[in-house]
Amino acid sequence: MASASFMASQQGGKKMKEIQPEGTQNSLGRIRAPSWQDVLHSSSGLPTPTIYQVEKLQPSFYNDVQAWFAMKNQYEGGLYHHVCVQQVGPKLLCRNDIKQMIMIKLLLDRTGGSNCSVICINAGSGHGKTSLLHALYNDKLLTDTFDKRIWIQLSDRVDMSTLFRKIVEGAMNDHCSITNLGCLQEMVKEEFADKKFLLFLDDADIEDQQFWSTVLNVLNAGAKGSAVIMATRSSTVCTFMDMTAQSYILNPLFEENNLMLLQQYAAMGTDIRSNPDLLMVAKRIISRFGSNPLNLIAIGGLLSHADSISIEMDKFEGSVVPLQLCHDVLSIHLKKCLAFCSLFPEGYTFDKHHMVLQWIAHGCVRSAEGCKLEDIGVKYFNELLCRSFFQYSPVHNNRFVMHELMYKVVASASRDKYFKAEDPTNSIPENILHLSLVSSQFHTIELMSKTEELKDLQTFLVVQPEWQPYKISFPTLNLVSLDDFFLKFTSLETLDLSHTDTEELPGSIAGLRNLRYLSVNNTSIRTLPSELCSLINLLTLQAKDCRFLTELPGDTVKLLKLRHLDVTKELDYVYLPHGIGHLTELRTLPIFHARGHPSHCSISELGNLHNLRGCLRLSGLEGIKTGSEAQEANLKNKHHLKDLTLQWHDGGINIDDEDEDEDTENLADQVLESLQPHTNLQELAIRGYEGNSFPAWMQDSSSLPNLVSLTLDGCCNCTEFPAIAQLPSLKFLSVRKMYDVKRLTNNSYGQTKFPSLELLNLWEMYGLEELFEASEGDCPRLCKVCLSRCPDMKRLPCAPSVREVVLHCGRDLPDIPDLASLVSLKIEGFHGVKSFSLPALPALKKVEIRSCKELLSVDGLSALTTVQRLKVAGCPKLGLPITDSSLTI
Repeated sequence: MASASFMASQQGGKKMKEIQPEGTQNSLGRIRAPSWQDVLHSSSGLPTPTIYQVEKLQPSFYNDVQAWFAMKNQYEGGLYHHVCVQQVGPKLLCRNDIKQMIMIKLLLDRTGGSNCSVICINAGSGHGKTSLLHALYNDKLLTDTFDKRIWIQLSDRVDMSTLFRKIVEGAMNDHCSITNLGCLQEMVKEEFADKKFLLFLDDADIEDQQFWSTVLNVLNAGAKGSAVIMATRSSTVCTFMDMTAQSYILNPLFEENNLMLLQQYAAMGTDIRSNPDLLMVAKRIISRFGSNPLNLIAIGGLLSHADSISIEMDKFEGSVVPLQLCHDVLSIHLKKCLAFCSLFPEGYTFDKHHMVLQWIAHGCVRSAEGCKLEDIGVKYFNELLCRSFFQYSPVHNNRFVMHELMYKVVASASRDKYFKAEDPTNSIPENILHLSLVSSQFHTIELMSKTEELKDLQTFLVVQPEWQPYKISFPTLNLVSLDDFFLKFTSLETLDLSHTDTEELPGSIAGLRNLRYLSVNNTSIRTLPSELCSLINLLTLQAKDCRFLTELPGDTVKLLKLRHLDVTKELDYVYLPHGIGHLTELRTLPIFHARGHPSHCSISELGNLHNLRGCLRLSGLEGIKTGSEAQEANLKNKHHLKDLTLQWHDGGINIDDEDEDEDTENLADQVLESLQPHTNLQELAIRGYEGNSFPAWMQDSSSLPNLVSLTLDGCCNCTEFPAIAQLPSLKFLSVRKMYDVKRLTNNSYGQTKFPSLELLNLWEMYGLEELFEASEGDCPRLCKVCLSRCPDMKRLPCAPSVREVVLHCGRDLPDIPDLASLVSLKIEGFHGVKSFSLPALPALKKVEIRSCKELLSVDGLSALTTVQRLKVAGCPKLGLPITDSSLTI
């Protein structure tokens, strides 16, 4: 059977006649995209192909589920526990043919007069538009081809100014506070000028032709070959694009593809097609739900958890609404977890760790003997991910979103007790117990009048409509009468005032005896009240990026149940009080500053915090007086720590050179030797280290067998590099400001060097002459090498797997060996170089040469026939003897 079919048609004079998404006609006779209600309350979003026709007399869905579970137990024998396809990461299933067509269009199509082309992906909800966009966004070939990739999640509430602001933020990777439309349009043009960009617009359902004409006119400022890929439920939106726009309709999948989906998500311990009985049941399930992939995927998630669902017959009888069914069969605690998620707006980007902490405070997570609450919460999240209630975020690593149809189900089921106010004028129903205020623009909210109808409240959250990857953002709400609010709602268990214009917490917070979660991130708070320290049930306290906060109250040490304390800030530190070591329940403490007043805690207090996990940054290590004091931190026995940063002098260089002496260096050596981590550590960063040699535990690969990432920054006194070439798991190595190191590693014959290394970054290594003498088999996985300000570097190692090389700011260009896999080469800032040669590089496709002011020639460039894209800027003397019309310059 053929794979997923698709339709592609030129826009303009030729209409899309082949297949229209099923919808209804309005009074003007125009087709409208099917709404979420249309899709949700039917098992299909588009017409069902004849292949799904089955006999009229067939077992009920309940019987099919029972039969499936019985066969599942037979094949798995009660021992097999799968890892679902959702948990191993996002993966495109069944739409690869369309992906390849779009790839060809993006990479090879040279037609059309506009610099920016448009590709529309049209289908109903749940048919895989976002998954297809995701696969294109993360495709390595497209990443290598385009200068910028930006993902924008649209909604009905997005106006033109908001869209352009989002584009600017994506291009700059920073917050933009400008709201003037004209200024934003000019900023977009400036950011995209001479750049080949790829802009992804998900949920582009705005049916306004003038809107899209204006947007595309601005985007045309990009370089030739730029493109916009939009996913939309509306066929009308596709007709708004110009004559060269290409549209792809995602049709229902054929049976073979649906069997593949069911195999992946239902996770049967055998091939469905190899067993006639199982295949018969699978086909009947497909006949009911197969015309909408999301429905089938969700049913697959249901079938994969036979051991944890309620299979009451009444839920399976009658007209089964698949997504509603998948919610109804969940256990009470999982339903409660999802209900809490309804307090966040549709399209919100969820952080797993953050949600687990709030679920624990909300009482969703049930304790189990021998298990940590956080681990149980993660298990809950992973099960909901496996059941497709969560999906991986297309652009934010390790973050998650909820499909719009899933979100509607969850919000509908929880609306009696949970309320999300997205409009300041919204009235709040009196029976509500859990409330969130969502705002993207600054408002002043009079809390007592806003909540005057409420009798009780257990949850109060202030939520930004979008997750912000930026450290500092502007406040969105000014909350008035917080004191009276606390006096009225003494049953509060979860309180999040982050990103508000709050400057102080009133003493009446002491009355919130049930409070388990408190967050005041990114506020203007200067001090936390001492009354807060009487909240004996508090489990989580977050005060991140509070720029005016300098220390916690002394009685914080009385919060004996506290499990998570985060006072991280970008430019300074929040000092912790003496006695913090008594908080032995602490699981996360991301930042600990060791230098301060005697009333502040010392590093030795870390010794009692045996349960610390995740990441830990130890700063101010220059203030430690003895190696034995550092040893009392007992890092070697903290086996849950995964990410450790050890920092002297704020990660910079101590400029008091006259005061530096041998005693200081020896003390630093002793401190670092005493801070040996557990062998489970995965990420290690050492910054501003004052010693002149690295400790013994960094010279022995058995001490760091699980280390994946190593950063050495500002270890200026060290003349020898640590012996890390045999670390078995090391993938990422970044080194900066080790001025006197001449080579990374000595030759070690008979042993493979850097067996797992994928990325090598070196900055400001002014004495570095070579990396190492590469032997056959060394660096078998090395993909990318970046060298900046390494003026004495003579040559790069010959690592056949290298795909990308970036060379920045040097005296002489290092020799580039024959790198058979090299795809991308960037050379920038070699101001005195007049010429250089390139060897035969058979895979090279992209070359960029910038700011080489004296460069006259590049020998061998014209012989590289595989190069598809050449960019030259700031090289006024360079002549290019290239006539190949297929090359983009």
